[in-house]
Amino acid sequence: MKKRLMIWLLAGLLTLGLLPEAQAAASYADVPENHWAAESVNRATELGLFQGVGGGKFGLGRSISRAAFATALTRLFGWEEVRPSQPSYTDVSPDSWYYAAVETVLANGAVAASSHTFRPDEELTRGEMASMLVRGLGYTSLAGSADGFSVPFIDVTVNRGFITVAYDLNIMGGTGSNRFEPDTFATREQAAAVLVRVHDQLTASSNQLTSAGEYRLITISTPIAQAGDEMPITPLEPLPELYATLRRMKNNGDDMSKTALRLMAGGVRTITDAGGSPVAGSELISAKEVQKVLESKDISVSYSDRYESAYCIYTPNAYQTATVWYQSEESMAAKLQLARLFGVTNYVLE
Repeated sequence: MKKRLMIWLLAGLLTLGLLPEAQAAASYADVPENHWAAESVNRATELGLFQGVGGGKFGLGRSISRAAFATALTRLFGWEEVRPSQPSYTDVSPDSWYYAAVETVLANGAVAASSHTFRPDEELTRGEMASMLVRGLGYTSLAGSADGFSVPFIDVTVNRGFITVAYDLNIMGGTGSNRFEPDTFATREQAAAVLVRVHDQLTASSNQLTSAGEYRLITISTPIAQAGDEMPITPLEPLPELYATLRRMKNNGDDMSKTALRLMAGGVRTITDAGGSPVAGSELISAKEVQKVLESKDISVSYSDRYESAYCIYTPNAYQTATVWYQSEESMAAKLQLARLFGVTNYVLE
């Protein structure tokens, strides 16, 4: 939840100048003006994501290390540095220049916490870059659901879900001939291009429409519990379903600029008995009713990172429990972010 909020605030921080100060426009001796990555290299430098390797050079064609990418990723997302007294990895000492960056990407879930080593000086592979970016965006659970989706690459077997999400979000593409080359080392200019692309997608603005007008509405059904259901879960516009819908539209060749995402302004309330089964079907409630519930005493407020939806639980009487899934500012920001990554910048709040 904290990580999601950090991503949500990124655009505002950039606007207010609270992220690392941008560098002066770069002009590297080893980056020709007509090179495909020249603009991305210069913008990555201006945004403070990258620096040159010295001598007026960027290091064009060189591979990027895992430590260097962790540093750039920390800068991209504007994460607050984490510097524990005891290192999390046996090969990353507290006195290393990348110590804080490595600990920060770990704390924000951009790398798996199962390994005892980080391998900071090793070259970053394309597959690892996709995984770290998707994890950093907070889409680890989406990668799990995407693991079974089709992907147009014949050489992808490991990190399949992460590479699928990175491809679907236009963060990374293939290298030709239906190949992704996940084990090939990523170059510094490739990393710069990818990071700038993510930056631009995250900082794009979403436009609220008073009505759909000529835009095609994207409606994600909210689950509605029925009497007798067990353990009802009724999140508003669940993120996995939103991802699947946007993915399907993209693959169908839909013009995403002519669509608008429909979001529910209120919530869904389900009252369950002592056994956890609904006593009746779920009911839709307005935003004002949600606010009234949130102002009540003895309520428990939570957030589901999996569905990107807020919910609260309270007891209307001694025999029943009420659960209200509702649209919080955070949940709305998360859904609008995913929509923007697919090129959908308009939305309607109903």
